[in-house]
Amino acid sequence: MENNTRNHPSQKDPNQENPQAQNVVFVDFLSVKKAMENLRKSKENFQQLLGQAELGDASAQYDLGVRYITGDGVKTNEAEAVRWFQKSSDQGDLRALEAYARCLLTGSGVAQDKARAVELLEQGSAQGFPSAQCSLGLCYENGSGVQADPLRAAELYTLAAEQGYAPAQCNLAVCYLNAIGVEKDCLQAAAWLQRAVEQDYARAQRILGRCYEYGDGVEKDMSRAIELYTLAAAQEYAPALCDLGLCCEFGTGVAKDLPKAAELYTRAAMLGNAPAQCNLAVCYLQGIGVERDLTQAAAWLQKASAQEFPRAQRILGCCYENGDGVEKSIDEAVRLYRLAAKQNYPPALCDLGLCYEFGTGVPSDLEKAVEYYQKAGDAGYAPAQCNLAVCFLNGNGAAKDSAKAVEWLRKAAAQEFPRAQRLLGCCYENGDGVEKNSDEAVGWYRSAAKQNYPPALCDLGLCYEFGTGVEQSLEKACEFYEQAGRLGHASAQCNLAYCYLNGNGVPQDYEKAVEWLRKSAAQGFARAQRLLGCCCENGDGVPRNIDEAVKWYALSAGQNYPPALCDLGLCYELGTGVETDLARAASLYEQAGRLGHAPSQCNLAVCLLNGNGVTQNEKQAVEWLQKSAAQGFARAQRILGCCCENGDGVPRDIAAAVKWYRLAAEQNYPPALCDLGLCYEFGTGVETDRTIAVQYYEKAAKLGHTASQCNLGYCYLNGIGAAKDAVQAVNWFRRAAERGFPRALHLLGCCYEEGDGVGQDDAHAVECYRQAAEQDYAPAINDLGLCYARAACGLTQDYVQAAALYRRAAELGNGTAQNNLGDLLYKGLGVQKDVGEAFRWFERAAEKGSVSALYNLGLCYEMGSGVRKDSRKAAEYYRRAAGKDHKGAMLTLGRWFLEGRSGFKKDPEQAKHWLEQAAALGSEEAKDELEKLRKESQESPKKKRFLGLFS
Repeated sequence: MENNTRNHPSQKDPNQENPQAQNVVFVDFLSVKKAMENLRKSKENFQQLLGQAELGDASAQYDLGVRYITGDGVKTNEAEAVRWFQKSSDQGDLRALEAYARCLLTGSGVAQDKARAVELLEQGSAQGFPSAQCSLGLCYENGSGVQADPLRAAELYTLAAEQGYAPAQCNLAVCYLNAIGVEKDCLQAAAWLQRAVEQDYARAQRILGRCYEYGDGVEKDMSRAIELYTLAAAQEYAPALCDLGLCCEFGTGVAKDLPKAAELYTRAAMLGNAPAQCNLAVCYLQGIGVERDLTQAAAWLQKASAQEFPRAQRILGCCYENGDGVEKSIDEAVRLYRLAAKQNYPPALCDLGLCYEFGTGVPSDLEKAVEYYQKAGDAGYAPAQCNLAVCFLNGNGAAKDSAKAVEWLRKAAAQEFPRAQRLLGCCYENGDGVEKNSDEAVGWYRSAAKQNYPPALCDLGLCYEFGTGVEQSLEKACEFYEQAGRLGHASAQCNLAYCYLNGNGVPQDYEKAVEWLRKSAAQGFARAQRLLGCCCENGDGVPRNIDEAVKWYALSAGQNYPPALCDLGLCYELGTGVETDLARAASLYEQAGRLGHAPSQCNLAVCLLNGNGVTQNEKQAVEWLQKSAAQGFARAQRILGCCCENGDGVPRDIAAAVKWYRLAAEQNYPPALCDLGLCYEFGTGVETDRTIAVQYYEKAAKLGHTASQCNLGYCYLNGIGAAKDAVQAVNWFRRAAERGFPRALHLLGCCYEEGDGVGQDDAHAVECYRQAAEQDYAPAINDLGLCYARAACGLTQDYVQAAALYRRAAELGNGTAQNNLGDLLYKGLGVQKDVGEAFRWFERAAEKGSVSALYNLGLCYEMGSGVRKDSRKAAEYYRRAAGKDHKGAMLTLGRWFLEGRSGFKKDPEQAKHWLEQAAALGSEEAKDELEKLRKESQESPKKKRFLGLFS
């Protein structure tokens, strides 16, 4: 398969053929001489062809055009090619007609004329010429020279495809894959691709391979996909045919010592770009009694194999499979395995089974693999017995049967075969084919570990780390990890590094951790690569290096390791070590999310909620949150609760919101603890209980959650759910403020200004307001403006500065600041007087719930300031403000009822009602009005009596 990113099979490649890249080789004088001779003959042939063409031979004219296009025997000349294509076309040669049309389409050797090209293709198509039909179909599909018409394109492809024209069959298949002019039908697509593949059409082989890879129109089958990719690759890179199979895709046949393997592959490549050489005799392979000499090994094995010695045939087969001392040839390896297997040599039978299991040199056939393993296993060969057991465990080539698997594992384990002992231990640990028994599992791990079998040493380490079947001992776990790690076991090396990172069973030592991570990562172990990236990012055991961190994340992510995909996504989201790319971040989160990684699923959901790198889609966001939350990921549970509370992507459901908050809070997830506190404080989905709210705030606050620290401080400041305690309030405000939480900075500033819980300190108050304002926290910006407007907190009165701050906070949507800005505009303080703009700000402030703004709007309508005078509207706004305890509005309403102003009828009782309320809120003017009323009511009866006397 190609290493670069490939398109999905449904994406059509418009190029039907591609020129092949030429390999650079050393000068071979015999080849050069031969090439010169061929060139001479080509020129002679060209002259003969030219003579025939000039005599009017249409076929020769077409061939001559092709020569001019390809530069065969003559210098490339597109204009001349077009001239001869046109002459041939005029005589009815359909090949030339289509070639001429293509030149017109692309403007090659002639002025581009797409409309004329389409005319010519229509002529060729009408005569049933499949190539013209196909080219015309492309024109209709892409709107080249005609209005795009997918239906017509599909019709033309069908006409050509039914004549067996492979490019058209392939294009028609793509139409079915993408519903271009036809209904989407992946089955039809696969059928047409198969017909093109039968003609060895490379593009169809590639697309059909992708169909098998993605399961489009065929059952997903990676083996068939690789086979088809190989067929297509054979037309491009013939020498790489043998390398492409499972060796390239899955590392099958790659030596454990990769640097050495690479060296051998390089050698083989230099010997004619053939498969890697891998023949070695036992002595020369291992340096037993002789100096290690791979060339000699191959020579001895060839001699022994010629005598039909099965062991030699088998080992020589291994050499061919692995490229040890011979040119790599999987086919030759299989041939040699077959020769040895015919003599029932158990190791060769097992090797042949492996070939069929993994499709090495033969088509993948799991049933045949099982047959060979069975034959070798029956002969008592432990590795084959173990392989057969794995087939039964996983249902590869045989019905899944854990009990049978255990039977075969027992036979191999009885021969002290460590892999079988270890796998038998896994069966006991997981209850596969046997009753779950941790003690028994540990016993088998120990048996394999005694042979220094690294995976078993690592498993035993895990048992001690988590107390599985043994008494937990982190120290012993580390001992086993180190033992396996020194034998090169990447997983154990990584586990040991993790212990050093966290001080589990060993003293915490970041440098040692990095040392082990490097060893593991060098073997391509994804988890180690990712953890090494974390160390580089955080500066643990190495100097902090973001670029290096990204490199390791990328290497690990390249193996689809979900945590690394997520880390790399975070880098792209936040611009850490890479240029910010939200779309790339979302793509990585999705890749990891589809692999079941809960944090990535949650991150992707947040992207979908906010439209970061993807189209905003709250419904999809909720789907991903549900997947993540189902795995118990606290952050996802909390965000899902927010969605339920706000009705984002799901119907609003407060009960469900509280449920999700609780689940996340049970894991002590601070934001969820805070949310639950809010629910109890305001009675959202639960009965109001501010004492419980304070408990949740305190729990989250102690975990360092700044919003909760601030909320807790606010509760202490105002006696909400706890005894009023300004000192405690200031303490919590300070803790949140130290971490830059803007609301806490603002509230702490208020405490300093008022002297609540702390000594009154204007300078500190202003500093707190400024720090919060630097984070665009609107309430703090407004309060800083108030300080300038009122000459408070030691600041000189400065309406210009106040107005600027009000405007800044107002534009951030703060209702109080919007009203204050309106007030300055109304009065012309610090800004040019503009009652119209003032009115507009009052309106915006009122929408934000500012009671003062409601009053000011009433005043504007009463006075006709910035708006047409309207007593009814004025009264409406006064009533709204009064309903929210605005004493000025109450006073105005009282006077209007008292005096019968602005359309109000005199109503002393209503007047008294509003004036009493205003007076209760501290309005001195209302008190004066009430006193006047009282006096008038005392005088009124006297007048009546006086009148009565003289009536």
